[in-house]
This record gives sequence, C-alpha cells and structure tokens, in this order.
Amino acid sequence: MKGLVLIFALCLLLPSSKAEDSVYRVDGLPENLYYETAKVYKIDLAANEYSEISSVNITITNGTLSPSEDITPDIHDLILEASNSGWTFYWQAPSETFSLGEGESELAIIFNQDDGSIWASFDAVLRPPEIVAHSEPSVPQWALSLAWGGVSITVLLTIIGAFVLRRDRLT
Repeated sequence: MKGLVLIFALCLLLPSSKAEDSVYRVDGLPENLYYETAKVYKIDLAANEYSEISSVNITITNGTLSPSEDITPDIHDLILEASNSGWTFYWQAPSETFSLGEGESELAIIFNQDDGSIWASFDAVLRPPEIVAHSEPSVPQWALSLAWGGVSITVLLTIIGAFVLRRDRLT
C-alpha cells in the first residue's frame, strides 16, 4: 500500500512532459498514388507549428516542380521559405510513357527548423498510370485458326482410321 502511495505521489510531483508531435498534412497527391501522364498537380502543405518551420525542401526524381502554375521544365528541387499559412507548389507528372516497372517518381518533403534540424519529413512513391490490358484476346487469331484446323484434321483422321480398321475386321 505504501508503494502505491509513493508511486502516486511521484506521478503528481514530477513535471508532466507535453508530447508535441510534428503534425503535417499533404493534400493534392494523385489518387492511389498513380499519376496521370503530363498532368499538373497542385499540392498543399499544412503543419501544426508554422513558427518552428524555417523552410520546406522538396525533391522529386521524375517530373517537374514549380512554386507557381508556370512550369519550367527539369526542376527537381524546390525550397519554400517560412510561412504562417502553409505552402503550395505544383508538380507536373512526366509526359513520356514508360515500360512496365519504370517511371516511378519519388517525392521527398523535408520541413527544416532554424537550427538546421528536421522538424518532420514525408516520402512517397508516385507510380505511373496503371497498364490496362487491351480488350482484344491474348491469343492471336491465326493461332486459334491453326489450332482448330489441327483439331479438325485429327478428328477426321480418327474417324477414317476407325472405318479402315473396322473394314479389316469384317473381311
């Protein structure tokens, strides 16, 4: 009983530490993280402690970044200064099409503090448009015709062979 009272007293007397999490929000990314080719995305950033963030460093491996709607090609790094109301930037997805397994864009957003430390960071992999199978059959028409022709010839030869063997037995 004395131990329980001692633990309770210590909990009351010790200073309570307030856990302040770095909370941010990233809006405007492509749905399901699959981008549309050559589309421009407006991306908004918000945070819970604007006063602690001195700059936002944004990098992308594929596509083009811009602080405004005017897109200049081949800009892969962007630094946004401190703000009291959030940040907005634009990302133009790559315009070329890629083979299967290629074309991913890695987006990194780093919220920096005045002392050079990182307040929070965000990473995402944005994938190229999903490859949709064509509506035509997967087997070419000539292969289907050849297969059905082979089946037909086999059936005819089997029937002819049955008549020939039966005729030998009858004589």
